[in-house]
Amino acid sequence: MQENSSRFARFVSIRVRPGKEKEFAKILEEKILPSAVKEAGLRRVYVLRTLGSPSEFVTFSLWDSEKEAEEYADSGRYRTYVSKISELLEEEPTVSRFAVDIHALGQSVKPLRKKGR
Repeated sequence: MQENSSRFARFVSIRVRPGKEKEFAKILEEKILPSAVKEAGLRRVYVLRTLGSPSEFVTFSLWDSEKEAEEYADSGRYRTYVSKISELLEEEPTVSRFAVDIHALGQSVKPLRKKGR
């Protein structure tokens, strides 16, 4: 367990128009994430879908520092990514910012394997 981390996290809530979930996931996976994961200081990105509500998603990203995360947000690249999915959204995504005080790793840190679609 690591305490007093200087790491930083962004949590983005996204509500997709009903029936547009697959199109949203495809654009995210094919057109946004390949370049987003190359951002300086970005360690991990998770895309989560709310159980029981297929059109509600969140992205959780872990950064080396608040400075790097804010540089990304201020650069305009975040807005460019949102513009690629804007027609599929019910409303503007909501961004929450967090200092990561404590994090722990489980025994298995292997990447998740993709399930067949």
